[in-house]
Amino acid sequence: MKVGDKEYRAVHWNLLSGGVCWIEQRMLPFRFEQVTSKNPEDVALAIETMQIRGAPSIGAAAALGLALAWSVDRRRFSDFWLPRFRSTRPTAVNLFHACDEMEVCSKTEPDAATMIECAVNYADAEVDANRRMGGHMAELLAVGERRILTHCNAGWLAAVDWGTATSGIYQLAQAGESPFVWVDETRPRLQGSRLTAWELYQAGIDCRIQADSAAAWMMAKGEVDAIVVGADRIASNGDVANKVGTYALSLAAKEHGVPMYVVAPSSTFDIACDSGLDIPIETRCDEELLSMSGVGSDGQLCQLSIATSGVRCNNPAFDVTPYANLTAIVSEQGIWNRGEPEK
Repeated sequence: MKVGDKEYRAVHWNLLSGGVCWIEQRMLPFRFEQVTSKNPEDVALAIETMQIRGAPSIGAAAALGLALAWSVDRRRFSDFWLPRFRSTRPTAVNLFHACDEMEVCSKTEPDAATMIECAVNYADAEVDANRRMGGHMAELLAVGERRILTHCNAGWLAAVDWGTATSGIYQLAQAGESPFVWVDETRPRLQGSRLTAWELYQAGIDCRIQADSAAAWMMAKGEVDAIVVGADRIASNGDVANKVGTYALSLAAKEHGVPMYVVAPSSTFDIACDSGLDIPIETRCDEELLSMSGVGSDGQLCQLSIATSGVRCNNPAFDVTPYANLTAIVSEQGIWNRGEPEK
C-alpha cells in the first residue's frame, strides 16, 4: 500500500541493513516512522508494546525476528528465542503458526540466508492471502455506494499489506466503486481513529470516525449496509476472537438485520481450539484506560491523564463473537463453512 507516492509494508526484511524493519504504529497518525533493528529482542519488544500489531503482522514480525535470532544467536534459538517470541502476545494465533513454521525450518540446520528466505516467504504468503480474500469480500459487497462499518484496524498496518477486513474495500475502490466507511474509534488504544482512518485517508476512501457507542444507533437509523472486521483467532466451531467491542457489534447487527463478515487468513484459524471458550484473552495494563496519547500545541507527542489516578481498571483486549452471530467468515479460500477447517 502507499503512503504518499511510495509503497510500504507494515513489516519486512531490510535487504540493505540486514535487519527487521517495521512501521512504528504507536506514532501514527501524528508521525510516520520506520524502525530497523538487527537485535531480535527489539522485534519481540515491538510486538509486546504494540509498535507492531495486528495478527498477520505479528506473525510476520515473529518469523522475521526468529530469522534474525538464527543469524545472530543460533545457539539459543530453541531454548530462548522460540519461547521468547511465543510469549509476546497470547491471543493472535498467527504468532504461534509463524513460530512453528520457523521451528520446522530450523530443524534442517539451514544457513542464515535460508532462514531469512523462509521468513520472507511466510510474510509474502500472508500478503497473497490478503489480496485473495479481499477479492472474495469485494464480490460479497454489492457494487455502488456501500456504507461499511469496521472496528479496530484490520488494514495493511495490521496485515503486512492490503489488510484483511479492508482488503475488499481497497479493491472496490481500485475497481472504480465508491465505498464509504464508518470507522469505530476503538477504545482504548484508538486503532480505528488513529490507524484505519489514516489508512483510508491515504487511499482517498471516504470515511467518518465515530465513537464506538454510536455504531448501534447508526445501524438502527439504517445507515450501515455491512460490518466487516478482522480476527485474531478463529476456533474450529467458528467462534471469533477480535478486538473488544466486536461482540457488541454482532448483537446490534443481529437486532437490526445488518450482515456482519469476518475476514481473516487461514493462519488465523486454530483447529486445535474447540470453541471461543478456549481462546486465551489478553488483559492489558490499567494505564491504557487511564490515559490517552496525542499531540500537544507544541507538536510533540504527549500522554494525558483522562481518569482518576489509582482507580483499578478492567482492560480485556479482545472478546469472542459466537459463529451464530455472523453472516460469514471469509478467508483466501472463499467463504468458510463450519466443519471444514482451513488447510
